[in-house]
Amino acid sequence: MTTPHPAVQDAGWRQVTILPARGCRRSRRLLDYLEAHAIPFTRVDLESPEGQALAEQYDLRASPGILVDGVSVNPFDLLIQPACRVDEAKVQGLLRGGTSAQRAEDVRI
Repeated sequence: MTTPHPAVQDAGWRQVTILPARGCRRSRRLLDYLEAHAIPFTRVDLESPEGQALAEQYDLRASPGILVDGVSVNPFDLLIQPACRVDEAKVQGLLRGGTSAQRAEDVRI
């Protein structure tokens, strides 16, 4: 089972789990963004047994799988198409502050 990144509580970030698929451009873009901005997250490879169990549990249908505080987020809500760029305002809004009830609305800005 995944454990929260140690910096999550200290910095006010939500608990983020990313399930990247091997060779997926969207996965790479999101991981690069999170790492470049020092946003704490837990990585669980989608092809791993734990990743497969999480994908089934949360009915993940697109890569990367994204869980924020235990709620599935559609990656297309966070990426600008067709360039596959990270929408910084949506990612920052989703991963910082707000209440759990606001979480689903944060990505629909």
